[in-house]
Amino acid sequence: MNSFHWLRAFLILLATCAAVAILSSPAVAEEHGKHHKHECPAYSDIDANADNAVTSEEFYQFRAERMATRVAEGGKMKNAMNAPAFEDLDLDGDGNLSADEFAEHHSQCPMMKKQKATTAD
Repeated sequence: MNSFHWLRAFLILLATCAAVAILSSPAVAEEHGKHHKHECPAYSDIDANADNAVTSEEFYQFRAERMATRVAEGGKMKNAMNAPAFEDLDLDGDGNLSADEFAEHHSQCPMMKKQKATTAD
């Protein structure tokens, strides 16, 4: 390999290292997080009539509105197919989602764990 190739390889390596350093900086990571902020909703957000019992209609209406808002903001819906069904959250099968059932889901929710880790920093 002649000296030009070595110089070229070195400059490519240097540029790659600089790009990695810049993109992994806290400022860039924080800015990235602003555009990808996903917050788990509160139970009261879903319980439209505030009767402490979320029906499947309330649950799916809230989800549809939330998804429509995200799409309007330019958000991607790449994980929408992974969202749990109402029936998965209604642990006792009574047709209503209680605050306790919702809290149980939140304790297992990966997004909730990310939020807790972010707020602890």
